[in-house]
Amino acid sequence: MKVNLIIPPDNFLGDGKRDTALGILYIAAVTRDAGYDVSVTDLRGESDLNNFKLDSSVYGFTSSTPNHYFTSNLAKKIKSQDTQALTVLGGMHATAIPKEIGMEFDKVIIGEGENSFLQLLSDIKENKNQSQRFYESEQIKDLDSIPFPARDLIPYESAFSKNSFSVGGEYTGTIITSRGCPNSCSFCGSQSMWGKKVRFRSAENVITEIKSMKDNYGIKYFKFLDDTMVLRRKRLEELCNGIKPLGIVWRVSTRVDCADVKSLRMMKEAGCVEVGYGIESLDQEVLDKNHKGIKMEQVYQALENTRKVGLNFRLFFIIGLPGEKPGYSKRLEEFLDKTNPYGVSITTFVPFPGSQIFYNPEKWGIKLKPLEFEKYHNTLGLREGELKRPLVFEHDILSENQIQKEREESLKITLNRGKVKNF
Repeated sequence: MKVNLIIPPDNFLGDGKRDTALGILYIAAVTRDAGYDVSVTDLRGESDLNNFKLDSSVYGFTSSTPNHYFTSNLAKKIKSQDTQALTVLGGMHATAIPKEIGMEFDKVIIGEGENSFLQLLSDIKENKNQSQRFYESEQIKDLDSIPFPARDLIPYESAFSKNSFSVGGEYTGTIITSRGCPNSCSFCGSQSMWGKKVRFRSAENVITEIKSMKDNYGIKYFKFLDDTMVLRRKRLEELCNGIKPLGIVWRVSTRVDCADVKSLRMMKEAGCVEVGYGIESLDQEVLDKNHKGIKMEQVYQALENTRKVGLNFRLFFIIGLPGEKPGYSKRLEEFLDKTNPYGVSITTFVPFPGSQIFYNPEKWGIKLKPLEFEKYHNTLGLREGELKRPLVFEHDILSENQIQKEREESLKITLNRGKVKNF
């Protein structure tokens, strides 16, 4: 049995290879360790399906909502040319709406995929449970038991990116040290994938992975992809103590209610140079309505603390959240005048499958347009006519034209400041 795991294009990003597809590389690692013949095909940057080679018996896909259209078409192409091939879909989109996945996929994996995929392969090998379409396993309690992502199965330029870091312009490694998020933001689908309980890798396990990337690939720059890496102070201290002697440079995102001076100082002393904060809206009513769980006072305090210890900070905003009122760009300009962040990333709200808003839009005052998932991606900037791209929802307060104008003005404000960073 030959297994081909496929990373679909992320053409909606400024750089489709910005962040390594760690999820499917974890699947590849456990599959290889179980003795299967596995390869990984990275289609990021590719648009021509004719370049895809049919050379396996099992094709496993990962898919987010915006690239599901491409993934679905490729699965159909495989099935049309090889009727014996078995196609499997996992990832965020499949987890969020498994019953809506088309029959071009023979099997669907819901949630965390390592154990489910191994069970699926075992069933195929032993000719068992042929009619079972959906696979779902208990979450892995000991994350240290999982092998590191199989970065060696993809080209160096796919495993590491020069656009993952705003400092240095060097090849950067991405790493995730925990799974899960305890927060309940209305617009986020993290909990549907990983759950509310956060599971942590040990500091020792994380340090070993960092060392392996440094020793085997020469990587000195790192980007941590955790939802909130700094939740446990003791673990953060252990991580920082282990990272410090390695002499690496790194960036991380966290929440403003976790940004105390002691934690930030530990991070800086261990080589951290930049912290990202999801602010989303500058209207407290909007933050409350969308269960962000932060206060504007905490935002200002976090930025003061970050600047005090000498770290750069990048801020993330979302235009068009439920409850947002006219004047977003004006509020943003005034806020940037006060805080002068190192970088700003602005996206347009999308009611992604997996989020509370997608499952119950009426509760949030949102009306979904007919589902065309290829249009479900954030607008990042001023490129390729994105400013005029239609929204996939109707807002409770703002018209589509108002949101588009707020988006355009906000992007121009940040562009004029040299602060637009699409990371």
